[in-house]
Amino acid sequence: MMRNPSIIAELNTFEEKKTQLKEEITEAKANIKNVDMQIEDLLGPEQKKSLEILKQHDKEMNDFSEEVKILKEKIKLQEKDLKNKEQEQDKFRSKFKALFAKRDKINEEISKTENNIDGKQEKSRELEKKVNVVSLDKARINAELAGLNEEFKEYEGVKLFKNKSQEQIKREIWQFEKMVNDIGAVNMRALEVYEQADKEYKLLMEKKEKLSSEREDILVMMNEIESKKKELFMKTFNVINENFRRIFSMLSSKGQTFLEIEDAKDLFNNGLLIKVRISGKKYLDIRSLSGGEKTLTALAFIFSIQEHEPASFYILDEVDAALDKRNSEKLSKLLHE
Repeated sequence: MMRNPSIIAELNTFEEKKTQLKEEITEAKANIKNVDMQIEDLLGPEQKKSLEILKQHDKEMNDFSEEVKILKEKIKLQEKDLKNKEQEQDKFRSKFKALFAKRDKINEEISKTENNIDGKQEKSRELEKKVNVVSLDKARINAELAGLNEEFKEYEGVKLFKNKSQEQIKREIWQFEKMVNDIGAVNMRALEVYEQADKEYKLLMEKKEKLSSEREDILVMMNEIESKKKELFMKTFNVINENFRRIFSMLSSKGQTFLEIEDAKDLFNNGLLIKVRISGKKYLDIRSLSGGEKTLTALAFIFSIQEHEPASFYILDEVDAALDKRNSEKLSKLLHE
């Protein structure tokens, strides 16, 4: 059977395939080795760099932990100081209610005075416009006067007509005009002075018009900026106020709260008020609440800002110190969500 040509041919073919497979295996191993070397070249430096970054990160975490400890100690001291100041504030408010009423009256008078000042400033701006117009007229008149003075230099030393009749003056003028015609010379200096003064006057008028145009553009731009600023503020305020209502309702099942702008006509020179209703129908200022109620309100406000524009991280240290077990559980659930 070994001499069967077909079997021998198959064996030869098998050997050739075997040889070919060995060559392919050898080539594949070489390629794998080459790829391993390339991976080592590419990932080796990155791995080393990553290890260095991790070491640096560990160091920063240690530094951060130390800083957190220091901050915790500071916060404890500040909370203690805050409690003392709140007690002093309560005493102060009980003793000096009359002063607060007087302060409100003074603030009202200050507001009226500021309105009067605004009116006077507007009048001052009107007067400034008039002064600018007068200055331009003065410059024009000075230019014309300079031209006249320059023209009058030709007549220095000439005696003025005094005690002469109109007919005598006319006759002398006619005689001088005849003399001028006989002389035939014309003084062109006056025209040059006039042209120079006229040129300066036109230049000043162009500057005035340019400044007026630029002033109007600046006022328009200021009004646009103020409008956009107010629009952005109110948009942000409405979002945070809605978040504040919703989050507070998650922490207090019976309470309601909202933000209130002190002066809607003057947003950026006044503040915001936090109105809270825990029970009953009356809304109270946050300063009139208990420690636990203040904590829930403050946390709801912080989370409402966080939902609008989140920060990278938050550190909350013993925020449940003034809360009972039930409210602490609500806070934990909210934080989990």
